[in-house]
Amino acid sequence: MNKKIKVALIIDELFGAVGTAFGGYGFLARRHIAKYIPNDEFQVDILLGKSKKWKGYVAEKYIVDGVNVYNIPKKRWFAKRWIKKQNYDVYLSIELVDDFVLRNETNHLKKLVLWIQDPRPLYEWDEINTVKLFPETSYYNQKIYDLVNKLYKENRVKFVSQGLFLNQKAKDLYKLNDNVEIQYLPNPIDIDHSFDFDSYPKKNQIIFLGRIESVKRGWLFCEIARKMPEYQFYMLGQTFRESEENSNIMSKYLDIPNLHFVGHVDGIEKEKYLKDAKILVNTSIHEALPISFLEALSYGTLLVSNRNPENLTSQFGVFTGDVLGDGFDKVDLFVDGIRQIMNNDALRREKSRKAIEYIKTVHNVDNFITDLRNVLRKTANNE
Repeated sequence: MNKKIKVALIIDELFGAVGTAFGGYGFLARRHIAKYIPNDEFQVDILLGKSKKWKGYVAEKYIVDGVNVYNIPKKRWFAKRWIKKQNYDVYLSIELVDDFVLRNETNHLKKLVLWIQDPRPLYEWDEINTVKLFPETSYYNQKIYDLVNKLYKENRVKFVSQGLFLNQKAKDLYKLNDNVEIQYLPNPIDIDHSFDFDSYPKKNQIIFLGRIESVKRGWLFCEIARKMPEYQFYMLGQTFRESEENSNIMSKYLDIPNLHFVGHVDGIEKEKYLKDAKILVNTSIHEALPISFLEALSYGTLLVSNRNPENLTSQFGVFTGDVLGDGFDKVDLFVDGIRQIMNNDALRREKSRKAIEYIKTVHNVDNFITDLRNVLRKTANNE
């Protein structure tokens, strides 16, 4: 029997597993890559970061949803030995959040598949830093970006991208040539094919879905709810990083009668909110193409946002235009966008049907499985 292709997924979060954050990268890692890619041909291990056990001499191993998850030895000599022993055929990363693994890979023939998700050159951070109420902590790391550039020059990186509009940002961040090959690999969505939009009784509900942190500017969602008492607003998500500061800001809005802080939701509970809502509002100062957009559209829940990735907001909702800074002066743009959708039910339903069809065509799981396995196979085999 042929041995399996061993894939090492480098990531720093796993959607709540092993005490990690609930974020989009972790969702993709746990709910799609680790769930769908392993089979008789592929083994996927997840490398979360450095071990804290035994002063960093040994790896920590966990099993999450049947997949091996490791914190690798912290000490470089032991890390090199451990990585050599694992003998991975190919590395996979969602962006690249840490360079420790690849810097300790001694076989310079091993390659990386880098899935472009949210590249943030300095000009993106300049926009993010216009938020003053509670600034986002920057994770800009030139050392990591230089490593990607080095591997690229050595022909050791295969780039794939979840959105065509992100490719130029990736070229800028990693200093890639204009003619670099970047394969389109859209994020998958677990589509509920039993959902019948035409018969499902949606409610006058509006949702926010995501972590509650500075870059998301959740306070604007609260301000919108205050101005629209005729609708019910549900904030789905929780704080993780800098939890106390974010919670203090949100505490000022707890007395708004039509605003409900639900906390983190998942599975059937999250699906129920997505089905019931007519609109997903996104107030982030920065986004790539959020999973929440795709999940909402799969249920015909339209978008109102100041971000317009791949023109999805303008196609399937209302794009407010750019909103920089803390955003308090632009709350009415979101209010007007919501009213445009809520006051024209025929148009809403037409856009919703088109949104569902778009997700089924572009973001289905079957295409994702086939395409990512092909990329990993070819990269591992140097094809």
